[in-house]
Amino acid sequence: MSSANDHFDEVTGLLYLEGQLDAGHAREAGTHLASCETCSRLLHALGKESVWLREALVAQDEPVPARLAAPPERAATQWGWMAAFGLAAVGAYTLWTGYVQPGIAQAEQAGFTQRNLLTMLFFSGAFWKGWDAMRSSMEFLAAVTLGLVAIWLLRKQWRHFVAIAAVMAALALALALPAPAGAAEVKHGNPNYTLAAGQEIKTDLIVAATRTHIDGDVDGDLIVFSSSVTVNGHVKGDILGFAQELIVNGPVDGNLRTFSQSLAINRAVGKNVLSWAQQFDLDAKATVGGSVNLFAQNADFDGQVGGDLMAFAQVLDLNGSIGGNAQVRGQRLVIGSQAEIKGTTQYHGRQQPEVSPGAKLGSPIEVTMVRRGPNYTRFRYYLHRILAWGASFLFGLVLLLIAPALYSDVVARCNRPLPAIGLGILLLVGLPAVAFLACITIVGLGLGIASFLLYLVALYSTQVFVGSWLGEKLLGAGQGIGPAMARLALGLAVLRVLSMLPFVGPLADFVILLWGLGALALVFYKTMRAAASTSAATAAA
Repeated sequence: MSSANDHFDEVTGLLYLEGQLDAGHAREAGTHLASCETCSRLLHALGKESVWLREALVAQDEPVPARLAAPPERAATQWGWMAAFGLAAVGAYTLWTGYVQPGIAQAEQAGFTQRNLLTMLFFSGAFWKGWDAMRSSMEFLAAVTLGLVAIWLLRKQWRHFVAIAAVMAALALALALPAPAGAAEVKHGNPNYTLAAGQEIKTDLIVAATRTHIDGDVDGDLIVFSSSVTVNGHVKGDILGFAQELIVNGPVDGNLRTFSQSLAINRAVGKNVLSWAQQFDLDAKATVGGSVNLFAQNADFDGQVGGDLMAFAQVLDLNGSIGGNAQVRGQRLVIGSQAEIKGTTQYHGRQQPEVSPGAKLGSPIEVTMVRRGPNYTRFRYYLHRILAWGASFLFGLVLLLIAPALYSDVVARCNRPLPAIGLGILLLVGLPAVAFLACITIVGLGLGIASFLLYLVALYSTQVFVGSWLGEKLLGAGQGIGPAMARLALGLAVLRVLSMLPFVGPLADFVILLWGLGALALVFYKTMRAAASTSAATAAA
């Protein structure tokens, strides 16, 4: 004992607990503990501290558990990933051989080579002229976005007024800078617009009116949005027209690209013609220096074309001159006695072409008859069905892995087929119309094209959602990726077989398209509504 009251001190207590006292002192300490409550409590407290300290020291030297130190076992490759890899190769092969390669070949035959396709569509023609307005709009949006980001980053520093003022002043100065002068005159009809004869526009001309008459001359390009357009003057650049009726009576030195219900060309076009029209007329006095690419219901060719002709038309009446090759797809082709085709002629259609004995052809017509409906006697048809199933399964697997919540929500919405089909009918027609309206505003061209591409992706994904729903009905619900893949594979296989049935197949494909599109729209509507409710609740709080 080492205190005035003959109690334990802490050192003696620790030595006693560790058994390091000699026998005499140990007996003395034990006798004292039996009669002293204070030393007993001290010894009990020191015992707890010793245990904690011992555990802490031992924990540092504790070996790594055997389950963690053991080398990882080599698990067998899952059949699902093997199937996904194989189907990825199959899907890529199908996409290339069935769609990309034939499309490239047809485009090259029509003059759309890989080198000049984008150049022709965007940089060397009238499509490029609208990008000035889009660029200004994108610059404005970028500045606004930068301002919002700056405000968010500095949201905790509002007391530092000098920094905030500097940022806001810089943004205001950037927005206040004068925009570069646009190289075009913009005219809005009230409601009509007329460029009188004798007047001349020294730059590009952009017109939006109900009825448009161009009797004067345009030194640059003419971009017009109108119900009725009549061009009697001289356009030294290109014409890009969106109209119900477009009549070209004056010479055009550049390209002519139109989206219209009817197009009539009565004078010379210096370069190429690209047209989507219900009715197309090329007058006998009209000439086209380059090639003609046409998508029309009815087309009458009586003039001269210096380059090639590629036409997708239901009925094509050719009685003019083609300086290059002619490639026609449609239901009926009539070649008159005054017709002359200096190159080769290829025709894909459902009726034999009608060729007048007086027609001058550089080579015999290569005719490919197109049958209505699938050819069940060819193995290639079934091979394509299998490859198409593999491509859709791969697409569905990607959706399942990257967006499982969205995937499961849309499949669940397929349990309500009637509301989904009803909404799908509206969206099937409404979304392309909205995308087209966005495109023709020039400023919204990028947004319209992106919306249309997303619309195509949504249409393709409808079979995935309906197929997964059908697979769930056949196999039952289950948890995990494996059961989901099995349901998807079986459901898509059933839908693929159903689409192969005569008469029933097209109707089933159409119903599946509406069903899946409506279910997808219902999920997006639910998500946006929930987000709006959350924002409103947050603002109210």
